[in-house]
Amino acid sequence: MASLNSLLCALLVTATVSSLAAAAANLYKVGDADGWRVPEQNNSDMYAAWADKYLFHVGDSIVFEYKNDSVLRASKTGYYHCNETGDGDGDGPTPKDGATVFVLDQPGFYYYVSSNVEHCKRGQRVMIRAADGGNSPSTDIDAAPAPAPAASSTVSWRMAPIHELAAVIGALLFVACS
Repeated sequence: MASLNSLLCALLVTATVSSLAAAAANLYKVGDADGWRVPEQNNSDMYAAWADKYLFHVGDSIVFEYKNDSVLRASKTGYYHCNETGDGDGDGPTPKDGATVFVLDQPGFYYYVSSNVEHCKRGQRVMIRAADGGNSPSTDIDAAPAPAPAASSTVSWRMAPIHELAAVIGALLFVACS
């Protein structure tokens, strides 16, 4: 009977750790404490610097928090030329307060801009590169190098890495089953 309990505990530990590891992903707040806003005149590369601090992976999520603004996923051309808007008239979606979450669901580059063209031209845009699950850089025919980073002193918040949580839960279950 003791061996059956040990086997069941081992299966429980394995299943728990495997399921938590499979759900491994991080949530990043774009712009850290500053959120999604028009950069200061002398800091138009603030979002390039922010994105350069992190290694994003497929499955990670990014959240844009803003006031009286909006965000949309753009094409590479729309990102570089600030000519892509949500409704085609240059103003994009109606500005509002809120948060928008995007999941990085495949390897490659993702481009996000303020739907207000003037905000985009002033630097309210970000390019994010998501690596595949193997932690290697992705290849993408739409690939482009990231802009040079600027100095930044902000601190980002993100969810605790799920693989660390899985290890702790697995160890606790192992001790409890022993």
